[in-house]
Amino acid sequence: MDGDASFWHTLMEFRSTIGGHLRFVMPHWLYWGGLIAFPLFYMAAIRLFGRHPETPEEHVAHQIDEVAFDGNPSGHLERYAPGNWVTRQIDRLSVFTGTFVAYWSVIAVVVYFYEVVMRYGLRAPTNWAHESMFLMFGMQYILAGAYAYRFDAHVRVDLFYANASVRGRAALDIITSAFFFIFVIGFTVTGWTFFSQSMNANGEIFGLPFFWAQGYSDEVSFTEWGVAYYPVKFTLALGGVLLLLQGISRLIKDVEIFIFAADGRDAN
Repeated sequence: MDGDASFWHTLMEFRSTIGGHLRFVMPHWLYWGGLIAFPLFYMAAIRLFGRHPETPEEHVAHQIDEVAFDGNPSGHLERYAPGNWVTRQIDRLSVFTGTFVAYWSVIAVVVYFYEVVMRYGLRAPTNWAHESMFLMFGMQYILAGAYAYRFDAHVRVDLFYANASVRGRAALDIITSAFFFIFVIGFTVTGWTFFSQSMNANGEIFGLPFFWAQGYSDEVSFTEWGVAYYPVKFTLALGGVLLLLQGISRLIKDVEIFIFAADGRDAN
């Protein structure tokens, strides 16, 4: 029995020693840099080794947008996606942003795997894994809003919309866009206020003052990790701007559909 106890005691000490050597505190610069660099490398690799120059998201989006339009001299209906150069650039920006933040989920798998091994295998839990990931997922949720709106993935109370014609749905979108823009503009302005108040008004970067900052100091978390909050709060304003742009793109296309689309449900 004494031999077994000694063995387990030695094993526990060895595990604690290994855990101490492998314990790692994520530097703030690596956290923010990784969130930016990893998706870019991942997306570049897909573009480089992928078979098609057009991403699946862009291909699906084009098919979703297609409706039947009048105006062909032969009298036949033509199907094509509404919009113009501006709407296409906005749509691409929304698709890029949504795809970009989607790859953050891969980072979460790696971080949580490391946390589980350290916590339960080596009894050396981190002080940054959970906080870094819930902040990351919060930013992901905000920045993916425009992507979701691009693919009509937001929740809708569907009382009349599904049974309406193509032009009818466009008309409903145009009418309800007023409420959309009121909310998004308010959200964006509020997000910018939160961001500006989380930065030190006396701070500088490359010798230039933070002219937008309104805070007394840079806001950081109250945890031991102490990560800065202003990048997180900046995504509130950025996500609002992206959603606002996507709303403008949607409105332009809805107006075109309402004016020129062939009426009737068979034009879907």
